[in-house]
Amino acid sequence: MALWTRRGLAGATAALGLSALPHRPARAQGKSITVTALGGIWEEAVRTCFAQPYEKATGNRAQVLIGSPTQWLAQIEANPARPPIDALVTIPDLAIAAVQKGLVERFTVEKTPNLVHTPEEFIAPLDGHGVLFDYGVAGFTFHKGRVKQPPKSFAEFVERTAKGEWQASLPGIGYAVTPIMLIWAMAKALGGGVDNVDPFFEAVRKMGRNVSFWNSPNDFENALASGDADIGIYFDGRTWAWSDSGASFAGFLNPSEGGSINAIAIQKPKNASEEAWPYLDIMLSAEAQLAFAKKLNYGVTNRLVVYPPGLAERITPWQQAAFPPYAEIAAKRAAWVDRWNREIRR
Repeated sequence: MALWTRRGLAGATAALGLSALPHRPARAQGKSITVTALGGIWEEAVRTCFAQPYEKATGNRAQVLIGSPTQWLAQIEANPARPPIDALVTIPDLAIAAVQKGLVERFTVEKTPNLVHTPEEFIAPLDGHGVLFDYGVAGFTFHKGRVKQPPKSFAEFVERTAKGEWQASLPGIGYAVTPIMLIWAMAKALGGGVDNVDPFFEAVRKMGRNVSFWNSPNDFENALASGDADIGIYFDGRTWAWSDSGASFAGFLNPSEGGSINAIAIQKPKNASEEAWPYLDIMLSAEAQLAFAKKLNYGVTNRLVVYPPGLAERITPWQQAAFPPYAEIAAKRAAWVDRWNREIRR
């Protein structure tokens, strides 16, 4: 993937790392902001990697709100003059919707100095009104005991599944990012793309009953552990976290065509507290992102991050993955869901 020209290089020498935050000019002290986090280990990571450093650096308080991106966007949209959230984490589809509705502010190097260390590929999808700050890659997760030679490409995966070499499990249409991690990614790998997903639907027909579908990560993990599935499409970070928790049989491989990048965006709602900017800047810093990556086994987007050897072997470099056209996929989502319900019906 060719690198785009990076904006803001002239301001690079002014960028501040996380360790410099306590030495910035004093901001208003003792204020409170509301930030968001997904549940489980995500909440723990947000508190320790972002909220605690922010509170130490500013004297402010970061209240962590647990929930879902859909819920948070609805709350912001319901009260744009006084949004109940100051710093938002969300999925690309909803981040793009927030931009289109004029609900979020543009990031600048002046407000978030660490922005200068973020590649343009993670800024451009939201037109600068937010940043993609971490990502997972959807590739092949397999049972190492039952799949001794995992497929190296989507094309090989389809052919060998069709022959009945294994039982495969794919994300179903009830899973939020299936249009990105499965429909678009497989269509692209097989010669189609966002404007032609016929190759994906043809592949599903070809694989037939050798494929089942999961609609929650727990369903996939249970199927792989029980023997109901031998291989499937799943995330690298989730696979490694599962392996560390005791599922040592789980392996992961990035397809040669590149699995899809499924990223998380950060945004600041319009009219939210200005005290959110230093929090968002911490989220973009190399120190905080490395701590976050160590907890979740997911890639991060600050180019200064250097993963330790064990972690580096697990994280798929984004240059070796497929970068989805998020806005175009969002526009096609409803049509793809409708076609799925008519043709796959599983």
